[in-house]
Amino acid sequence: MGWSSLFSVFLVFSAVVGLSIGSFLTVVVDRVPRGVSIVSPGSACGNCGLRLGLLDLVPVFSWLALRGRCRRCRTAIGIEPLVLEILTGGMFLAFAVHFGPSWGAGAFDVLAAGLLALSWIDLRTKRLPREITYVTAAIGAPLLVTAALVVHEPRRLVDAVLGAVIAVAFMGLVYVGSRGGMGDGDVRLSPLLGMYLGWLGLGYVPVGLFIGFLFGSVVGVGAMVVGKAGRKTALPFGPFLAAGTLTAVFVGRAIIDRLWPT
Repeated sequence: MGWSSLFSVFLVFSAVVGLSIGSFLTVVVDRVPRGVSIVSPGSACGNCGLRLGLLDLVPVFSWLALRGRCRRCRTAIGIEPLVLEILTGGMFLAFAVHFGPSWGAGAFDVLAAGLLALSWIDLRTKRLPREITYVTAAIGAPLLVTAALVVHEPRRLVDAVLGAVIAVAFMGLVYVGSRGGMGDGDVRLSPLLGMYLGWLGLGYVPVGLFIGFLFGSVVGVGAMVVGKAGRKTALPFGPFLAAGTLTAVFVGRAIIDRLWPT
């Protein structure tokens, strides 16, 4: 089997794993905000209590086969699980293409899963559960260490630590200056983002944060223009920070080279 065939297999594998993780995230985003265990009891229909079997939990295909309804009572499941599964699978595929078969791809898959879950919850509840932030960091950090050492680039680890410090210091200042306008969950999230961006290079840290604030400003102004929000309306900022970080992963190098050409 040639390299192109192996790479294709890796891409398909990454997408399938992403879809499966996305299915698990549907449980996470539902139960973590309620303080319920994500392990037990098993998934069940919220209307009739039907315990979901393996055939009901196949990502995307189960939803399509059942047309988004419970197999027993036919209550609508909603499109949210399908969207979350597809988003996660898409992010895993994108990182597989960007990083290739490497520990780095696995590390950034963890980041994608964590940020998708956090963003989903923040949009619904305006909260960023610290449990998800800390678990993402606890799983992602060792993978970043391994990824750096495998390619013999220990300097990445120093930059990851510096990136985390820079990000939390900046967000801490913004938090104090906002006088309650920004939640402390955003500050707790920032060292995770800085760690990952710093691992790519310290220049990625300001780029990712800037893009996040840019996204937030554009959406905030847009919401005010269409009358959906006022000056004092609180918008969940976690999704914008997440979007800025993920965008910087893919286009940050081009922005850095344009701003600070070598």
